[in-house]
Amino acid sequence: MSRTIAADSTCVECENHIAPHAGPVAPAEGEYLVREIAGALVDLGRGQTYTDAATRVRARANIGKTGERKDVINNQNVADWMADFVPAVAARHEPKQWPAVLVLDATTFHWTDPLTRKSMALFSILAAYGYDRDGKNGRLWKLEAAPSDDTAAWAEFLRSLPGTPESIVCDQAVTIIGGVNEHWGQWAAVNLIHHCEHHLSERARASFTSDNLDEDDPVRQHFQGAFTSRERWDAFEAEIASRPKLLMTNGWLRRNSTWMRGQSQGRDRIPPVYSNGAVEQPIREIRQILKPRAFVFKNRARLNHLLTLMRLARLRVDISTDYAVDIRAFLNAHDGHPPRTYRETYDKYASASGEILFNSLWAIRPQLAMAEACRLKTLADDEARKRMNASVPAVSP
Repeated sequence: MSRTIAADSTCVECENHIAPHAGPVAPAEGEYLVREIAGALVDLGRGQTYTDAATRVRARANIGKTGERKDVINNQNVADWMADFVPAVAARHEPKQWPAVLVLDATTFHWTDPLTRKSMALFSILAAYGYDRDGKNGRLWKLEAAPSDDTAAWAEFLRSLPGTPESIVCDQAVTIIGGVNEHWGQWAAVNLIHHCEHHLSERARASFTSDNLDEDDPVRQHFQGAFTSRERWDAFEAEIASRPKLLMTNGWLRRNSTWMRGQSQGRDRIPPVYSNGAVEQPIREIRQILKPRAFVFKNRARLNHLLTLMRLARLRVDISTDYAVDIRAFLNAHDGHPPRTYRETYDKYASASGEILFNSLWAIRPQLAMAEACRLKTLADDEARKRMNASVPAVSP
């Protein structure tokens, strides 16, 4: 490992005098110390932008060092550190297989086409929360960005780890159901998926309100505990079916009765996790951080590294000294020279015509719409410029 000469030969951490060759470590030929890189990764995981993290690491740089100051020229260096070092700091916390109870949900970021005013899905973040068989020791299991929240994306997400959970809790998302069936086989969703009872309850009560049911109405009374056993569900279903004038409630029942007969019958055989609320909270937090700058995220691999840091932050294991230990061990294993992998994440492909450069994160449809909007705007600007030039009177000599 490369060493840095400390100011006055004193360690800034323990304040003991040190030999000139025993200063803090840095990657070979690197401009920044291992601890400074670790601090930047912690900042990113806690929501700082690349620019903010670069500014902070510049402020920390050279404190206690005697050499000439070498600034980060731009924030690209901090972004590239993620490809080099995030796998090293995340390795000890990476899950090896899917848990016994898997809770799934997603959030999607959108772009509005200025020509059609239609909203298009730009990219999505898929999330998994996991529990033990007894429904305890829950933690954020995995986060991953994808161009869309579709069946193929969920199947790819589920293929990323081995193992089959005993129960999968999710909202009534057809994309998740399709992904489960595609990965674990036809009809796997029937045996594995338990629809979130919180969202089912919310939609049922909204139907009750639309049908003007009183608080002491028999439908509401039968609804209490209807999800917990087949017997209670059948009583609830029979009460609704006997009252055909309850249009909204009967509509809700038609959409859910077939699935809920099986779900209520098998409820006592699955681990005691019946809602996907645990995964919704970290999704909300991460969405709040990313939404103001969602448009700048275009590289899928880099965003996935950032999501890994955010997951570690929510596990409360984002400790800079621990990161520094892992980075140092990684560098020692490579003789101080980190394998420069960040270039492998760059987007390098284009359309068949070579005119439109596609990025790896966004869905293709909005990218094509953006290109068309840009082309039309350029034409409009050119026309406006021509009209302006034509309206300027000629000046006589």
